[in-house]
Amino acid sequence: MKPSYHNFSFTNHGLDRRKFLKGVGATGVLLLTANWNWAQEAEEKKYGGDGMSGGTKENPKVFIKIHPDGTVDITCTRSEMGQGIRTSLSLVVADELEADWDKCNVVQTVGEEATYGNQNTDGSRSMRHWFMPMRRCGATARAMLEQAAADQWNVSVKEVSASMHEVVHKKSKRKLGYGKLAGIIADGDLPAASTITLKSEKEFRYIGKNQTLNIDGMDIVSGKAGYGADVKLDNLLYTVIAHPPVYESKVESYDDSKALKVPGVVKVVSIEGTMAPSEFNPLGGIAVVAENTWAAIKGREALDIKWSSSPNDSYDSNTYRDTMTTASKEAGKLIRKVGDLDQAF
Repeated sequence: MKPSYHNFSFTNHGLDRRKFLKGVGATGVLLLTANWNWAQEAEEKKYGGDGMSGGTKENPKVFIKIHPDGTVDITCTRSEMGQGIRTSLSLVVADELEADWDKCNVVQTVGEEATYGNQNTDGSRSMRHWFMPMRRCGATARAMLEQAAADQWNVSVKEVSASMHEVVHKKSKRKLGYGKLAGIIADGDLPAASTITLKSEKEFRYIGKNQTLNIDGMDIVSGKAGYGADVKLDNLLYTVIAHPPVYESKVESYDDSKALKVPGVVKVVSIEGTMAPSEFNPLGGIAVVAENTWAAIKGREALDIKWSSSPNDSYDSNTYRDTMTTASKEAGKLIRKVGDLDQAF
């Protein structure tokens, strides 16, 4: 007999406990519903990777390239800033792909959100936002390799499994390396997301392990790593900016005649400021563009700028610290609440 299901909402209408339990016993099932899943989904959408510009992507054809010799290129969409993200995100892909890390290369993307998803590297969000997309990316590629091998052997895909850079048919002990299968899956269709199975935690080869060193570590500590400041382009110009001396101060007027006379200075540009709160937007000021850094610095020193008054003219660090110390002892304003810490413990 198929049981019936009932949703119960509780209001203070004097519900008799015995009658309630009797009703539950008659149906055999009690289903209590709450809207916490909806709230959780809303939280994930607002603060998760898909809530950011460009969202997240998990197409293995975008992030994984397998060469005929078996070498695997894994593309990293986030920037390395010493946090090891190029290593950790790529390891996530390699783990689900069942790839041999020694046969993997990490390739850095260009800035192209439409293709690679959100690339804003800050706020400790790279792994939080990209852990599952990268796992699914690797797992999808693994599934494609397994299907390709099964087709080659004319067996069920359930009889094969990927392991350490090759697909194995246990019954016949046949094996095919990833390089041999690369050309087959290159133009193949992606399997439906609902058919992809992720590894269990006990199957992890790299995730959560400590045996792998940061791929950029040696270059960083030996001075070989390339930074943004190291980039050299043809006809490269350098810019130094005279920013407001106080936050929210604006340029009322400026005279750049002396700055333009400094040898090497090319031009002077006014940068319009942003109304408070400026957050990540420019504060405004006067930029001196020159053929070298020294000329730009001397050009900035030669500028004659009149700044406007600001509400922050009277700002004092010690006073501000005292204000923050006092505020920290007061009851805070609840902005966001998810779950119940005491109940969880």
